[in-house]
Amino acid sequence: MQAVRTYKASTTCSPLTRRHLPICISSLPLFSKPQHNQPRTFSTTILTKPQPHRQPKPTPYKPKFQTATMASTTKGNAIPTASKLSDLFSLKGKVVVITGASGPRGMGIEAARGCAEMGASVAITYASRADGAQKNVAELEKEYGIKAKAYKLNVADYAECEKLVKDVIADFGQIDAFIANAGATAKSGVLDGSKEEWDRVIETDLNGTAYCAKAVGPHFKERGRGSFVITSSISGHIANYPQEQTSYNVAKAGCIHMARSLANEWRDFARVNSISPGYIDTGLSDFVDQKTQDLWKSMIPLGRNGDAKELKGAYVYLVSDASSYTTGADILIDGGYTVR
Repeated sequence: MQAVRTYKASTTCSPLTRRHLPICISSLPLFSKPQHNQPRTFSTTILTKPQPHRQPKPTPYKPKFQTATMASTTKGNAIPTASKLSDLFSLKGKVVVITGASGPRGMGIEAARGCAEMGASVAITYASRADGAQKNVAELEKEYGIKAKAYKLNVADYAECEKLVKDVIADFGQIDAFIANAGATAKSGVLDGSKEEWDRVIETDLNGTAYCAKAVGPHFKERGRGSFVITSSISGHIANYPQEQTSYNVAKAGCIHMARSLANEWRDFARVNSISPGYIDTGLSDFVDQKTQDLWKSMIPLGRNGDAKELKGAYVYLVSDASSYTTGADILIDGGYTVR
């Protein structure tokens, strides 16, 4: 019980009456001698049940660093303001870097063509085929009316990766997406191949991809947005047969998990995904004998190799706002090879 109110009252109250007021406590001294037949003035304290204490409304927690709000900004993991597919897939005003795009029919140039077709300016790289890269630049600018430029790059050299990012930013003003496509194929297994051969494949396919990510990552973080796409392979999912190519398989498996890991690491400012093509006719496997290639085709449900242009839609999807809720994913494009 808790005293909450005190009343002052003047009344005529006999001792008998007061005995029937259990909730009243007289203010008279406990042992005072009663004066009969005289009106008395006394104060009473009414005891009531305690009322619940009203807690103030809690102030909503506001973190020091907040993730971008969904509709008010295009940074980080925000929902795009566009709704139409034509707008979501549009790359107008964006700059995309594609490594390993000097060939006439490879995955790199097809990715560049797809991005250019959707309005992006593109920066492509080459390791040794300068003429092929310049020819591709001329084609991209003429066919799609966009800005394009070629840069020499050895992805296995981190200093060159850093320089590429700086040069592209200086020439284009920004980088919105980076497609790490440059790679090397294996020509032997572990026992038959040399240490140098192993190192060449790992340094190009795995380390080179990591170097590109490390070089462009700070730019994405500074801008608060970006898309990093890794060209992996079905070889990151299965062990190819009958050819022996352990180094390549290991490197591509590492690329798939790199994409997943970076998707988590860069969750506040950029998306990271990978594409795993199957047997694609790019010319890189022409050295393999026809009998082996025929065996490959017999394992593909669609019964043929893929064409590089059949991949460009996936690249465009992953670098565009159409994939704004896609990160840490690996897209298999293999004619069904891995279902068996």
